[in-house]
Amino acid sequence: MKSAWNLVGMGLWLLLLIYLIWMVHDMRVRRLKLLVTEKRSWSWQNITKSSIELVIFLLGLWGMGYATLFQDVSQLNPNRVTVAYQYKPLVLDTSAVDKSDYVIVKTGNGRKPAQYYTFYTQGEKDIVPGDSATVSAGSHPINLVASSYKWDTKKVNQMEKQHQKAWVGVVETTYKKDFLNGIGLHAGRLANRFTLIRVPDHSFVKQVTDDNEQ
Repeated sequence: MKSAWNLVGMGLWLLLLIYLIWMVHDMRVRRLKLLVTEKRSWSWQNITKSSIELVIFLLGLWGMGYATLFQDVSQLNPNRVTVAYQYKPLVLDTSAVDKSDYVIVKTGNGRKPAQYYTFYTQGEKDIVPGDSATVSAGSHPINLVASSYKWDTKKVNQMEKQHQKAWVGVVETTYKKDFLNGIGLHAGRLANRFTLIRVPDHSFVKQVTDDNEQ
């Protein structure tokens, strides 16, 4: 478990389950009582009570479901998350016979083909999905896709000079370990990761598909 605060969310889900069991039992008991005492299976009072109990349960289920499964980190209060930036130099991939590359862009097949970027940093091989990464090969290191993040301009300029425009920037957004994030079982967990792959120009980017990947 990333944080003990997530026990709050687990406890709330448990309470919701207990309430569901109690609600079903209470509805059944009231219905049986009507059958025995009044010789009928329903009454407006009974329907009203059951409806109120059901609405309370559905509201609780919606609230917990949203907090746990559908919470958009981009819409959260910035105080709910921490953002960390990492900068690493790229390493040339010299495994190809014809030329060396910094990045391999692999495109899959199918109706909605997905892209994956493969690159090396200090001997480590990294593969990141295209929907959470971008390749910058223009005159400006921070392209339009990456501009939504707050990069350290001084550090970016330093990487540009020291590594000949061949480096990687990684942004990691993590939920803080607190009560509110614990409700959705997110405390201490990674919320988002974005990768900026900087190359001198597009000649250092190799594109392959599932059929012709080396």
